[in-house]
Amino acid sequence: MSSLASQLQNIASLDAARLTSKYGAPSSKSYLFPPKVASTHDLDSIFALAQSGFEELLTLDPPIEEYEDELFSERAKRTDRMMLSKEENDALDQVIGQCLRRLGRWIGVMAGGKCIEWLVRRFRVHEMNADVLLEVFLPYHESPNFPRILAILTISQTSPYYAPFSPLIKNAQAIPRSYIATAISPAKDKSLHLLTNVAGLAQQAIKEKIVHRALLTFWSAIMVDLLEGAKSGKGVQEGLVKVMVEVFVTILSTPNGGEDVNAAVYPPLVLLTRSITLVDEAFLAVVSALLTSTSGADASQRILTLLVVLNDRPSWSGGLGADASKHLSKIKQLGEILIAATEKYGFDAPLKVVLEALLEQPDTHFKVLSTLLDHRDLSTSNAALAASVLLRLGSSDGSDDDVKASCKSLLVNLRERHPSIVDAVYVEASGTTTLDAQLVQKPADEIAFLNVYAADVSSRIQGVKEVMELYQSGNDNESAVSALVARLGDTDEPVIQAIYEDPESLLEITFVDKYIAGVKPTFWSVSPKSIIVGHHLDYISNNLLTDKVLGKYPNAGRQVFQELLFPCLLSTEKRQPLTYAEALKILGGGMQNIEYLSKIVPEIAKTRAANVKGSAPKSNLLIAKALAEAIAASSHFNEDVGYLVTQLDSKHASTRLLAHLIVAQLITATASDKQIPVAVKVLRHLKPKQSTLSLRDIDQAEEPFSALYLDAIYRRTTEARTTQMAVVSILAAAIKVVKPIDESTTWLAGDSPTAGPVAPYKVFSQELYSWSNSGVLPPSLAQVLLRALLAQLGEEALLFLASVWTSQSPLALRTASLRHATAFVSAYAGVKIEQGIDFQIMIPSVLVALRDSEKPIRAAAVDLLRAMALNAQASENIYALDTVYGSRSDTVQLLKPSDRRKYIQALLDSSDEMIVDATRVRAVHIAALGPQHGARNRKDSSHRRAVIGALASHITAYRSFHGRVVLLNLLIGVTDHAVFRGILPLLTAIDDGEDAEALWLANLSAPDRAEYLGLLFSTLKAYSVSVLTEEESPAWEFLLSLVDTQQDSVTLRQLRKLSLHSLADGVFAVLPAEQKIEYILAVVNSLHSLSTEEALASAKILRRFELDTETIVQIIDHLSDAFETTTHRKKQRQDEGDDDRPTSAVLDLTALIESREWHALPGDANLVASLMAVLSSLLTKRLVIKEGVDYLEQEVLAAILALVEKIRDPQEIQRAHVGIEVIIKVIRASSNPRTSQRALLVASELARLIPEAVLHNIMPIFTFMGASDFQRDDAYSFGVVEKTISRIVPVMAQSLVTPGKPYLDIYNESLTFLSIFTDMATRLPKHRTLPFFVHLVRFLGPAEFLAPVCMLLVDRATTKAGRSGNSISTVLELPSALAAAFDHPYRTEVLSEVIIEVTRLVDDLTRTEKEAFLSATISENDASDRPLKQIAHLLTFSAALVEQLRGKACAQDTVQRIVRNTIVLAAKTSQPLMATTDVSKNVQAVLAGSMQLLSAEHFLGIVIRLLTEGSQQDKIMALNTFAERVSLIKSEVRAKSNKAIADILKTASSFLGAASSSSSAALSAIRIVASGALPGEDGALAQVIPTLVAAVPKQSDSTNIIASMELIILLTRHLGSRTIPHIQSIIDLSLSLIASSKSISSVVKACFSTLAALLEVVSTFVSSKQLATILRTAIDHRARDSAQSLSMSSTVAKRMRTKTLFPVLMDLWKTVQQEEESSMKAFFDLLRLTLRNAAREELPGMLKPIFAFFLDVFDLRHRLQIKGIDAATVNDIEESAIGSFLELVTKLNESTFKPLFIRLYDWAVIDLAEGKGRKIVLLHVMMGLLVKFRNLLSPYIATLLPHIQELLPAYAAGDIEDQALHTLLLDVLSKSFEVDEGAYWNDTLLLSILPNLISQIPLFTSSLSKDDPSAISRTLASFASSTSTENVLRRLNTSICLVTRSDDPKVRIQALKCLDAVWASQAEEMVGLVPETVSEFLAELLEDESHDVEIAARGVLSRIEKITGSLQEYLE
Repeated sequence: MSSLASQLQNIASLDAARLTSKYGAPSSKSYLFPPKVASTHDLDSIFALAQSGFEELLTLDPPIEEYEDELFSERAKRTDRMMLSKEENDALDQVIGQCLRRLGRWIGVMAGGKCIEWLVRRFRVHEMNADVLLEVFLPYHESPNFPRILAILTISQTSPYYAPFSPLIKNAQAIPRSYIATAISPAKDKSLHLLTNVAGLAQQAIKEKIVHRALLTFWSAIMVDLLEGAKSGKGVQEGLVKVMVEVFVTILSTPNGGEDVNAAVYPPLVLLTRSITLVDEAFLAVVSALLTSTSGADASQRILTLLVVLNDRPSWSGGLGADASKHLSKIKQLGEILIAATEKYGFDAPLKVVLEALLEQPDTHFKVLSTLLDHRDLSTSNAALAASVLLRLGSSDGSDDDVKASCKSLLVNLRERHPSIVDAVYVEASGTTTLDAQLVQKPADEIAFLNVYAADVSSRIQGVKEVMELYQSGNDNESAVSALVARLGDTDEPVIQAIYEDPESLLEITFVDKYIAGVKPTFWSVSPKSIIVGHHLDYISNNLLTDKVLGKYPNAGRQVFQELLFPCLLSTEKRQPLTYAEALKILGGGMQNIEYLSKIVPEIAKTRAANVKGSAPKSNLLIAKALAEAIAASSHFNEDVGYLVTQLDSKHASTRLLAHLIVAQLITATASDKQIPVAVKVLRHLKPKQSTLSLRDIDQAEEPFSALYLDAIYRRTTEARTTQMAVVSILAAAIKVVKPIDESTTWLAGDSPTAGPVAPYKVFSQELYSWSNSGVLPPSLAQVLLRALLAQLGEEALLFLASVWTSQSPLALRTASLRHATAFVSAYAGVKIEQGIDFQIMIPSVLVALRDSEKPIRAAAVDLLRAMALNAQASENIYALDTVYGSRSDTVQLLKPSDRRKYIQALLDSSDEMIVDATRVRAVHIAALGPQHGARNRKDSSHRRAVIGALASHITAYRSFHGRVVLLNLLIGVTDHAVFRGILPLLTAIDDGEDAEALWLANLSAPDRAEYLGLLFSTLKAYSVSVLTEEESPAWEFLLSLVDTQQDSVTLRQLRKLSLHSLADGVFAVLPAEQKIEYILAVVNSLHSLSTEEALASAKILRRFELDTETIVQIIDHLSDAFETTTHRKKQRQDEGDDDRPTSAVLDLTALIESREWHALPGDANLVASLMAVLSSLLTKRLVIKEGVDYLEQEVLAAILALVEKIRDPQEIQRAHVGIEVIIKVIRASSNPRTSQRALLVASELARLIPEAVLHNIMPIFTFMGASDFQRDDAYSFGVVEKTISRIVPVMAQSLVTPGKPYLDIYNESLTFLSIFTDMATRLPKHRTLPFFVHLVRFLGPAEFLAPVCMLLVDRATTKAGRSGNSISTVLELPSALAAAFDHPYRTEVLSEVIIEVTRLVDDLTRTEKEAFLSATISENDASDRPLKQIAHLLTFSAALVEQLRGKACAQDTVQRIVRNTIVLAAKTSQPLMATTDVSKNVQAVLAGSMQLLSAEHFLGIVIRLLTEGSQQDKIMALNTFAERVSLIKSEVRAKSNKAIADILKTASSFLGAASSSSSAALSAIRIVASGALPGEDGALAQVIPTLVAAVPKQSDSTNIIASMELIILLTRHLGSRTIPHIQSIIDLSLSLIASSKSISSVVKACFSTLAALLEVVSTFVSSKQLATILRTAIDHRARDSAQSLSMSSTVAKRMRTKTLFPVLMDLWKTVQQEEESSMKAFFDLLRLTLRNAAREELPGMLKPIFAFFLDVFDLRHRLQIKGIDAATVNDIEESAIGSFLELVTKLNESTFKPLFIRLYDWAVIDLAEGKGRKIVLLHVMMGLLVKFRNLLSPYIATLLPHIQELLPAYAAGDIEDQALHTLLLDVLSKSFEVDEGAYWNDTLLLSILPNLISQIPLFTSSLSKDDPSAISRTLASFASSTSTENVLRRLNTSICLVTRSDDPKVRIQALKCLDAVWASQAEEMVGLVPETVSEFLAELLEDESHDVEIAARGVLSRIEKITGSLQEYLE
């Protein structure tokens, strides 16, 4: 990619990417759609999608509205993140992050997905907010949503999520939670970034109030997984614990976090505390956070979690935090929560911690503490703790009165439950502190209540008396009443006597209800104490049932009897609650005010009281009988019976059995008016037990009160068998029930509400029949019951049995009833009359049984039917004719005997099938009653209709829902109009709301009513039409009345609906045309009076009525009559009804038009004409019509359109006189867009049939389209526009295009026409704009009109009006997308035309006569820069086209034309006029893109042609273009173009000596070719060199000179040996430029680079003379640029052979040594580099001269000093020389180097001619060797050591005074000690040199004032570091210490500095020398007379003390 293209790409915005898209939006990644689908949705459609989703979310989550303006508004559509600053993007990131997190809860909702899709497509959140987006989706990691978002994420490599999630993107799929847990664990993520982020998700959600269930579930589970994983691995890491504790504490402490949030924390928190023992601070923070009262957590969950956490740490004693008491006080029902948790889980230790916190403020937590301390299972330790704290607080002077009172109350209660514990604590505490004794004593009232409930009898007696006194004193009355009521149930006689001591007070306290409640347990006890019962009875008799009490409470007697006495009246063997006296009192009249005991005669009382053996069972029966008589006579009979029935199920055996006895007596002995109701109520109560009881083996079952039964009551009261006998007793008593004589029972009355309540005997009979057939009774009893029942029923037995089998009774019961009925019918044979009885009345009931779903029922029914058939063949005695249906029996039609026999026989013929299949009976009726074909058809019809009529009459008379439904189902399939005729009375009766039939129907449930009416109307079929077509048919009138009904009746509305459906299902289709029209008009007219829902339903059914076109025309004519005006409206006023007629007609016509499927009708021109007439009438009456005209116009137009589409013959339209005038009028008159749109569609269809008329009105059509339809954003409007264009625009296009006509002429002629459409672009809806123009161009012809349309659309960006407030990039999106919608050949032509147009526009800038197409759009009022804008925008458009064409196989001829024209255009745009614009840059961008479409061969041909034929500017541009593109040509293609490239190079080289711009272009082109030249191009490049070298001196521009030299370098490196002929010329050129004073530094640098390139490539062919010249120049240049000189030297050293180079250097040295310092340094640098790069194998042969050379060089010091050069300069030069020598040593081995070193030593030491200078050189060399080679050359110090041992004493003696040599000597020794590492120095050698070193200390007193250590101190420190031997270190330490005793203070100071340096370097090894050093030497020196010595000594002491600590003991 070229640099320009790269820059353009870097600055491209997000909007620029849209220019490459077909639909105006980039084909980017999508969350909702697959890539292919996503590419079809532009930004506007995605925005519309997001808007709908956002609106839905607003209803679900209103706070999300805050993000609407920034992210989901029109403003957001214009936000381009690529154009925002960093600060703006950061702010936007924050908003997007919050929005994404809020959307997290709605990811599973489609609305949320829509919003996320928008954020992905517009704001690129998948790239720029990838981390946040991933975090939002993590809770859904196992759902399909996660892989969808993961697949499009672009995660930054710096993101912590990159490592775990980036590898998953390619094959994105749902991932398990375990993967996430592993990825974020500290084991994987050491930085803990991921863990911190994920752990903080919940905290962030709470902060932003966006918590949702999915997030909490994921967060809690992932925390648990982390802990579980850590436990199973290496343990829970510290980092994980720290993060979790911080997060848990923060969340639990957050106000208003909510129940769900806190509940999510509990599982991982508990697991954490169980997995690891937290430090105390962390654990305290956790428990404190759990108590946070404002967190919104569920109190029970919070406290339970706290207890679990504390339970896992039983030793915890750190409390619950500072605010624990305050938080605990805000928890409701805390005490109950703690007790429940403790009872279930045994939280004793945790409860102690909580109890401690509560006891801190006992007054605040009084209620909770009371609950806890009163708990029965309070542990001893907790009780002791509470007692201790309460005693302390209650006795403290610092406690206020409330606290003390609370403590006292709590202690008293605690002492009641735990007296020993409280007393023990009290005794123990009182021994150490003073306690208040009153704390454990109770007040008198509390003592009284405690006594009442005490276990001790005497205490209870005392408590009763005290409570009575409290009540009388008015204290705590409620508690007193409760206490006394509780004691009334006491079982100890003294307590009861104490209660009754004051009966008057007791009566006042308890009265009736409370007293009865108190003593009731005694009377109902299993084993009551008679003496206790006696006391109660005395009180009741004497005090409770007095007249005074009964006056206030009249029901007291009944209540006492039922609640107290009733369980005591039955005497049993094991339960005798009454003594003789008490029994006599109750039964003998002592309870006079209880009416139920009034029937007990004295004999009964005496018998019971005497309790004579054997008399008890009899007494029970007598008492029951007496009670039954009393109840029968009671005024509360029904209530008493109800009470007895409830006691039948009593759990108290005596009560239950007594109730059974009494009920049996009531049924047996009571009069029938009360007998039957009691029996019904009891039987209904016992019915549920029928399936659970087993009574078959009960003996003496027929006797209600058998001796066996009475004895069982007495002896086996509690046994279940006795209760069963009691049930049998009741059923046996039912035999005594007698049927009322005056009661008339209609057994088949059905379920009619008019029949009144069901007769009690009917219910009794059914219940008794059910029991007798249940199979649970003893067979004898069952037979007796059944026999008695049927005997009483007599002839009504069959009707009764029919009522059973037609009911919903159990299967067995219905089957039994049918069997009994069969027996009954069989028994009737010949009983009364010889010919028998006709049972045809019962046939419908049998049919009900035959239709039953159970097979046994159907089999029994068939048997019954056979019995009926056999009974009477020709009897006139009809069974139950007048009674079967009660008063409706007279409506039943009878069958003649022949019809009856035939009908029954037809049924019996299929009896077997009917038994098997329940639906068979219906098929039998369809076959038997359906039409028959044959000779006897009339007779058969008579029979069939007789049966149908009879069955229909039964349906009418039998008002049973189930019966009617069954019978109707049998007749539905019968295809005879007689069925409907027979059912019709049921339908017509419903019209009368007061009719019994209507009332019955209204009483049905809604589903049943709907089913029933549906069955009735199912009889109305097409074959019933004859009933409707009769003259004055009541059925037809009924149907019409249903249509017109306006009554507000649910039933009538159902009937109307059903009638409409019935007619629509086929009846309407067979009606005559007149009736069809009548019915349609009736339905249409009725719609106005219906509710909206009903009207819509009716209209929907109306659509199902099929009409032919002729009938429709007639109906339209009828409905259009209201539009006709028959009076002169100016003079005759119309009434209000007439004024409404047009409006009503509009509504009627609307209903009719809507009801027709116009697309299904054939094309009828007459119907079209009729509809056109309606339109015309609407236009005429438009002003007087109140409503609906627009909609009707639309529907009429739609109908016309559907019809016209099917008409193919234009003549048919013309014959019907159909024109377009009315349509045009509608378009002009209507303001409704939908109306006008449909009119346009009609016009477009008519264009096919009457084209002349349509084309005549084409401009008004387009004008209207532009003003209205183009601006509407709906698919229908767009479809209208598309269709209009597709029909009309092609005609216009054909008139403009002729063969051979130039494109420019076509453009100019179509400008006005095309501008109509392009000017509308801003008014079109955005997402409709592109499809519209694509459609337009396709029908215009893309070959001719795509280019001009695109250019006109581009031109819109040049004016403010054209942009309409949009950005330029937005405007340019449209033409780019339009072009992209067509194939690439069209786009290629468009690009060519646009480039030509741009060229014309550029030329028009300088000419008067404008030629460009777009120049015609410029007016005088336009801005002067509009042409430049046109050029710029067309170029932008061209760039977009080029981008679209990239990779496409474009026509090369067109592309060549494009490229050539673009190059020419580029040349023209380089004019000064364009200098201030971006035009030139944009042209280059287009050119660069176009090149990618062109083949290399064609491109090179274009360049050659331009170089030979073009202008100077064209040539320059061609060369520049060639230079940019040639490197992109593939090598295999380029190899085939050698000749073309050679021609280009030859031509380009001719420009080298020309003007600067031409030369620069030529150099650039040649350089590019040379950079990637192929072998075939080398010859052409070689021919360029001489021309190029010759042209350089002619250049005046330094830039070109540099470029030329760089090109020479490039050619030299590339051509290699081909450069040899030009070596001298290149060297000469380079050296001349270097030497020239005019050459700037960059030129000189280029020249040196050129010389370096020569040496690198052809060094072998560079002569010594040339080399010397080059080196001389490099050395001389050092003064100007040392770096450049060194670089040149390095190149020479690397590239030239040592054998060649070294002689040149020898010769060069001869002159250099006489020159300046810089020259010599440059020389030595060159020498060093030469030796560094020298081949090791070449050196041995040259070593002798080289070493001799170095010895000569080392003598340079002496010669330089003679010249008077300063020492520093001499040292620098010598250092450079030594550096060169060291490079030589590096190349030598030891055997070669050692002799040289010895020779060097001899040269410096033995030969003393040069004195100290050579020694200094020797030492410098040695120092360099030690530094470079360290211990490798340490042994060579042995060579120097003898001489050193001589020099050191000489210095000590003062024989030598050369300070420089002295310092250097010591530094060499120091370096030797430092690097030795045992290579040379040993203890012997060290000890040998030590005295000489110590002797040097006094010589360095002059350096005391310097901060740096002296040479001797450095040497001695290195000496100490080189050994760890104690002996050597002791000798060293002692020697230095001895020097400190010198008389000279300076020497002492220097010695101390040396000592300090030694200890600093080897302190640890010298610790053993501390005593002698400190006590013997430093102690004295610390008291030295010299202050400086003392300071130095203290420094040494401080140094030693850092290792050893204080040494004060050695100083004392």
